[in-house]
Amino acid sequence: MAIREKPCCEPRTLRRFALVPALFLAACALPDRADRSDHRRAEAPPAGDLLAGGPAFAAPRTGPLRSPPPVGVVTDIDGLRVLRLRGTPHELGYQHGLALAADIKAGFEAFVLGYRCRGIRARYLQVMKQIEREIDLPQSLLDELDGMVAGMTASGVDLTLPIVRRPLERIDLVALNTLDHWGLIGCSGVTAWGAATDDGAVLVARNFDFDVDRPDHTIARLNVVLSFEPAGGVPFVSVAFPGLIGVASGLNARGVGAFLHVGNGAFGGGDEGVSRPLMVIARELVEHCDSGAAIDAARSALRAARIRNPFLLRVTTDGVAGAPTAVFEIDPLAVGEQPLPEPGAAPLLLTTNHFTTERTTFPAIPDSKIRWCALEEHVKEALATGDSRLDADEAWRGLARVAQHSGNVTLHSLVWRPRSGDLLLSVSAVHDGRITAATKQPARRFHLSELLAAE
Repeated sequence: MAIREKPCCEPRTLRRFALVPALFLAACALPDRADRSDHRRAEAPPAGDLLAGGPAFAAPRTGPLRSPPPVGVVTDIDGLRVLRLRGTPHELGYQHGLALAADIKAGFEAFVLGYRCRGIRARYLQVMKQIEREIDLPQSLLDELDGMVAGMTASGVDLTLPIVRRPLERIDLVALNTLDHWGLIGCSGVTAWGAATDDGAVLVARNFDFDVDRPDHTIARLNVVLSFEPAGGVPFVSVAFPGLIGVASGLNARGVGAFLHVGNGAFGGGDEGVSRPLMVIARELVEHCDSGAAIDAARSALRAARIRNPFLLRVTTDGVAGAPTAVFEIDPLAVGEQPLPEPGAAPLLLTTNHFTTERTTFPAIPDSKIRWCALEEHVKEALATGDSRLDADEAWRGLARVAQHSGNVTLHSLVWRPRSGDLLLSVSAVHDGRITAATKQPARRFHLSELLAAE
């Protein structure tokens, strides 16, 4: 089974799209017929072709499953902190703020103010002005952040922020939830399916790498699994830190995953007008879409987002109703898409931090290139030995090979089977002032239904 050439070795043509207005929810509910006939992109192969060569889907995990945790209470589940939220946007935010007020404030002060803004009030005021001028948030998320402030206030935690000389407000939570707009993140992962996996179904592996505040490493020890059950939406899990309602790594009850991967560069400019942050688009995907609609919805939302930095967004599905994944390459002028594997190549896509196309515009940064090649080598080994298929444990070992331990740190790692709901998950920890990356922690085994209630 062949794996296609490294992106650092062979150029590819980027399929680009002009930025045009689009309505996200409409895209999720009713795919755009004009988009389906767009000759600038190849149609996704039928699901049967994508899954050819593999056995039938594995049965869901058997044996007793834990019940989801109570709503609004931070619960320890096998060593992971889990907070289950349910209701309207305001109710979701209120429960979140009430339960995690101290951690939300601590993370904001340590990471946003103390680290990203270096404890300089003027620097943060510049960030606030940039956010107010450039950010577009849907009213539902603004309502959720208002609810979070109300919950934090009701908790009795002192919300005073000495650096900005006032109590914490909604704008501060907006800053926390737009880190992808004014700061960069990174990641590694692989999506495999069909003849490349042990059960023929989609297998998703993911490392989330993030810069960490020094010297306290606050952001590395505040990891939490947020379980959202939004009124009128799809239940989903976000592996996050307190106060984050945008999604960097999200899995929903209908088999959709959304994962941010950073591209190259700082503020890119792009068209005039406000931007919809990528973490917000990822949130909308997992909150509103099923597997059949998610990729088309992402295409539509990204066209209208006016994203100002080059980024990657990986969307995964259960592969039953269409393509199992799409990796979008976004720059300030257009949105492109990595091609699915060619016939005869292993049915999988690797994703790290760099564009695999148009490398003259966005050359691969060395660290990202190293991780891509290390992950590729691991997958090759897995496909050449034993049963010549990738299983969850082998995928986990691949994540361990590309985990970050200093500078950027792997804050969480996961391997997910969207069809069955089985999940391997771990988060970083801090012991005696030293960070332990997520892949160095035990991999906890869950079923997604143990973290959130079924629809």
